[in-house]
Amino acid sequence: MDIDFLKNEIKDILSKKRYEHSVRVLETAISLGKIYKADLNKVAIASLLHDYAKEFKRDDLINLSKEHFYDETKDYLSNAEILHSYIGTYFAKEKFNITDSEILNAIKYHTTGRRDMSVVEKIVYLADAIEPKRDYPYVEKIRDLSLINLDKAILLEVNKKIEYLLKENHVIHVNSVEMRNWLLNLS
Repeated sequence: MDIDFLKNEIKDILSKKRYEHSVRVLETAISLGKIYKADLNKVAIASLLHDYAKEFKRDDLINLSKEHFYDETKDYLSNAEILHSYIGTYFAKEKFNITDSEILNAIKYHTTGRRDMSVVEKIVYLADAIEPKRDYPYVEKIRDLSLINLDKAILLEVNKKIEYLLKENHVIHVNSVEMRNWLLNLS
């Protein structure tokens, strides 16, 4: 798929701020993809589409999730942060005719992660968390680590995310916990 075409397509859907975020994720992901020898075309497509549904209305996210991803989302229907990833996957398939499971999984799990992620999935997940405008405690350390060891960078990121979610008394998606434990066992 032509990346310039895809950029134009998402520019019409996303706000200027969200579009610029997606382009920064693309640039970050391509840099990581070169380091970790990932399929750069897959990385680019998933990066640009990862937040396609981010600005959809909450009710639309809930209704589409119930219709297309009920079993996977039923425990998280109140959390648009999680639902937009699933709905983005739906539109990647339906609107852009994407069938590649690695691209679809990178979009679907860019927020929560999951165990057994591919390199493309890991890169999109982490690029979203560390793109240059992200500013939170430990982000610089995670960025530095991402250039040396992708798994350890993701492990640090998910540990900090889980700490934050616990502190704020937010729901923690089971996929994030499983990803963390899987990565911990790899190191």
